[in-house]
Amino acid sequence: MYALACSDGGGSGSTGNDDGDGGPIALPDAAVGPNDADSPGTTMRLAHVSSDLGAVDFCYRMAKTSSFIGPVLGGGGGGTIQDPDAGAGEGGDASDGATSSDAPEAGTDGGAPSVSYRSVSRYLTLAASGPLTIALVAPGATSCATPIFTTDVTLDPGKLATVAIVGRSTADAGDNALALVAFIDDRTTTPAKARVRMIHAASGTSVREPAGALAVRASSSQTVSVADRVEPKKAGSPSDAVPVDSLGYATIAPVPSPATLGVGAASGSGAADASSESWLSEAGDLDLRGGSLHTGFVLTGEGAQPFEVLWCTDTSTSGDSTTCTRVR
Repeated sequence: MYALACSDGGGSGSTGNDDGDGGPIALPDAAVGPNDADSPGTTMRLAHVSSDLGAVDFCYRMAKTSSFIGPVLGGGGGGTIQDPDAGAGEGGDASDGATSSDAPEAGTDGGAPSVSYRSVSRYLTLAASGPLTIALVAPGATSCATPIFTTDVTLDPGKLATVAIVGRSTADAGDNALALVAFIDDRTTTPAKARVRMIHAASGTSVREPAGALAVRASSSQTVSVADRVEPKKAGSPSDAVPVDSLGYATIAPVPSPATLGVGAASGSGAADASSESWLSEAGDLDLRGGSLHTGFVLTGEGAQPFEVLWCTDTSTSGDSTTCTRVR
């Protein structure tokens, strides 16, 4: 069974691989499986950041074809678990450890493999690339015939990608509607710098409107901007000031722990409602050392809190999930 989990605490745990437990054989990092002229492969992980959508499995098919492959996590074919820790790039060796014992666990819906809210799978190698149709299905589904949601994404051959489930399933249309958004991943690390990519997945609630463009900073003995503008359902906008590259990754000086994350309205956004008020997390271990690599998903907070962040260590896995921490 593929169990997906993320820790629930103030810091970023790390973990080793469980490749000897009888699970699928890990592939070398960035391998993309079959790569012939008819079926070039691609490699992706699924991030579940839609707060009102239950746990899901997924199926996929190439554009202009009629047959889905999957469900992938449930063993319906087409999805090979890949080890993202092997050869993680310059300075990117995965560290060992474990997530906290009270971590919310995906894959527990009736014992069926799945990805649940605040979870990110480890990388999966698919036997297709380019324009794809992805169908979300219920955990334990034995076919792709009754999808919960279906949409198209484009995944480039030979590249790693994160496909994020964003928005709200109860929203019929508009900026808050359920969607799948694909982001190209870059596993490069820099020994003397930390690399961070922020993704805006704060979709609002029934009492709070979705936030507009956001800015994100990390603070301890110093304050460092990790994104000066993140539009909804996108990664950080390219910037020379931070700097943020074309894929949304900021390359910053290390930030000592304990550190906090701060989220607020981006400059010039014009937002003035409660959803865009400045928010500061509790201090914790964000692991913003030299050579580290993180993706942070800004989420709508609970209760009076406008935001929280799903903070993922992109060079570390726990079982069959990317190691992530809920920062609030």
